[in-house]
Amino acid sequence: MVYRSIGMLFLVLITLTGGEVHADESHGPNRIVAITSDQYPVPNVIENDRDDFTIEILNLDAVADFEQLLGSRLPANEKQALALVKQRIAKIGQSQLNTELHHAYQALSAAMSYGMDRYPAIIIDQQVILYGVTDLALAIKKYRQWVKASREEVTYE
Repeated sequence: MVYRSIGMLFLVLITLTGGEVHADESHGPNRIVAITSDQYPVPNVIENDRDDFTIEILNLDAVADFEQLLGSRLPANEKQALALVKQRIAKIGQSQLNTELHHAYQALSAAMSYGMDRYPAIIIDQQVILYGVTDLALAIKKYRQWVKASREEVTYE
């Protein structure tokens, strides 16, 4: 199920580290991974000129896109189709093919490793998953608010 309602601000925070916060809210996250699809593009990709965090966009449609690239407009004859696919692979090159396939499957692998059952999602520092969010600037803002609130709760306990 994909949350698309802007009205509910679609934030579901899941703490993956047992509730312990390691980030400094003044500096923000160290690593952001966005898992999405062609249907939910990631706007506002932040230009990170300070190099203080990394951003990785993983598209769940990448595998299908790659298969489409190799398998589009194939002839009905199986031998001819196989020969054409082999030509396309040769044109790409084995090394590039391996790189493309590895990249294409990263989104699926990441989604499975986090136990995600919906998307789009933004994962921040392997601590928090924000479901339904594709705006990176909004995700960072919400993350910083969460870190600050978490620290305040710890301070007053």
